[in-house]
Amino acid sequence: MTNAVLPETHRRHLATLRGMPAVLDAEGLRIGHEFVMFFAEAELMHGHATRLTEGIARPDVLEVGLGLAVFAEQLRPHRVGSYTAVEPHPGVARLARQRVLDTFDPPPVVLTEPWQLLTFPIGAYDVIMYDTWPPDGHADRDFATFVAHVAIPCLRPGGRFSFFHSGDTVNAARQQVLDQYFAGWAVHPYTMPAALMPPHWTKPTRDFLIPIATKGSA
Repeated sequence: MTNAVLPETHRRHLATLRGMPAVLDAEGLRIGHEFVMFFAEAELMHGHATRLTEGIARPDVLEVGLGLAVFAEQLRPHRVGSYTAVEPHPGVARLARQRVLDTFDPPPVVLTEPWQLLTFPIGAYDVIMYDTWPPDGHADRDFATFVAHVAIPCLRPGGRFSFFHSGDTVNAARQQVLDQYFAGWAVHPYTMPAALMPPHWTKPTRDFLIPIATKGSA
């Protein structure tokens, strides 16, 4: 379903990331010296989790890019049927387990290889959340590949897909992918309150979108 061999650019990028320590502090998660996720994003992730699972009883969830497990934490009130996460940085996966996943119910499955090297079951998920750190210049290309080769085959009819999105517009490349593969999609704006911004905020804005795309029934 996905490429059996990780491209050289991605192999180098992954090796670099895995060579950096994952560190948790009061603000959030750092890989090396760079903050990659903040506890302040909990309200944003709550929006993703709520809109993705609304009206679905015991959804089976796939999350690609685990980070602080803030999204997983926000799933708890929604009583998921199963939860699978992909996190290729072993230090990040370990911290997420210690902080959230070791007490998650039902017990999660955490896969520690990049999604490009994994084979996912067809039609197994009601919800997919995508939030990765690709090599520079590959974000939109990876997004398109993921949607075509993972999200669409692996979502059930009527299943929902979302992705982390900083800023107030979805670029043309991603709009084209969403239009091509999904029966419909919409975006829901969210602005982080200024009072929640952590001292070492690294995102370019406090404005986000919560995109929700729905797979067709055919």
